[in-house]
Amino acid sequence: MIKIDQLQLLGQGTQKLVYQHPDEANKVIKLMKPENATAEGGRATQSRLRANRHQGIYRQFRRELLQYLQLCKTHYSQKLFTFPIETVHGFIDTDQGLGLVTEKIIAPSGEPKTLEDLVNQQQFGEAQKKALDQFFDDCCDYHVVFGEVNIGGIMYTESRQGRPEFVLVDGIGEKLVIPFRAMSKTINDKNIRKVEAKIKAKIGI
Repeated sequence: MIKIDQLQLLGQGTQKLVYQHPDEANKVIKLMKPENATAEGGRATQSRLRANRHQGIYRQFRRELLQYLQLCKTHYSQKLFTFPIETVHGFIDTDQGLGLVTEKIIAPSGEPKTLEDLVNQQQFGEAQKKALDQFFDDCCDYHVVFGEVNIGGIMYTESRQGRPEFVLVDGIGEKLVIPFRAMSKTINDKNIRKVEAKIKAKIGI
């Protein structure tokens, strides 16, 4: 069992903590924040009925895993396994609950950097703008379903496929009870373009 207090914390959001994998430098372990879980594994911040829905605190893991599997299924004939979202490698047990193991996305500096980081540090230039345009185009082409996507959940790298590239690491997968976006590429494309416009307006491009 992995001891979380022995791992390097790389970052965190409102729901998850991200740690460096102890044995593999190119992977991270995502952990749902224990303080957000009930003793039964539900969502502590939701009503009792919603908190104890299937998978409880791990619903976000489920959405991401299902989205990755769906992308692999859709592109089975091309034998594609790399998409505009982080690659899921599996699960691991920790002393703070189940961990999701995914690929580690790093910037040329060797550190994880989000779109938000690049903008705040004035490192968002023409190459990054083209990469961001390509990211949204690819998400439409591949039929990547967004949950709640923001500039803190899109990470930048140049080493993943040998080019400037943005990769979605948070807000992945269908959240709607009736999965309209997953069922319809047309509806999904419209949502992606809506998110794209909102994000580009936020960063001023």
